[in-house]
Amino acid sequence: MNRHGLVFLAALCLCLSCSTGTDGDGNGTVLETLNKFMDVWNSGDVDVYESLLTDDFTFYFDPWDVGGDIPFSWGFDEEITAFNNLFDAVGAENVDVELDLEGVTEPEEGAVTYTVENIPYTLHVTVPDDDIIYLAQAHLNMELTMVDDEWVITEWWDRVSWRLLGSETTWGAIKANFYY
Repeated sequence: MNRHGLVFLAALCLCLSCSTGTDGDGNGTVLETLNKFMDVWNSGDVDVYESLLTDDFTFYFDPWDVGGDIPFSWGFDEEITAFNNLFDAVGAENVDVELDLEGVTEPEEGAVTYTVENIPYTLHVTVPDDDIIYLAQAHLNMELTMVDDEWVITEWWDRVSWRLLGSETTWGAIKANFYY
């Protein structure tokens, strides 16, 4: 292989290592932050989850979920409480999150806020003591902000593209079950 081929191969390996997985501790790219987000939802690591959210973080429920005990939105404290309650109730081995990050792009250099939209997700939660299985398949939008050279999540919108007789559930509705 000639010198140019080796340089290209090295650059390709570097790019791939920067855009997949969360081998490093940082979240200097949007993709790293989203991968870390997915990792903490699969592990239940509340400390890392807290570090991915700003203090003024807001979660917006899908409009179809709002009503009864489910508000239009909630903040950082409610999000962390729901996260802790969910993992305390079912354990990390009973939570499986998948995000389809294929279409995620990085913001232009110098951007301090960035919104990713229509990321398909699947959330599977098993409550072993009650023989309940929750399955949510929908989309999420997130606004991220650059803080101290790392992307953190400021807002998260839960969105269902369509519903058949209101039977589908969402990530937000599942979290609300463990908050209230």
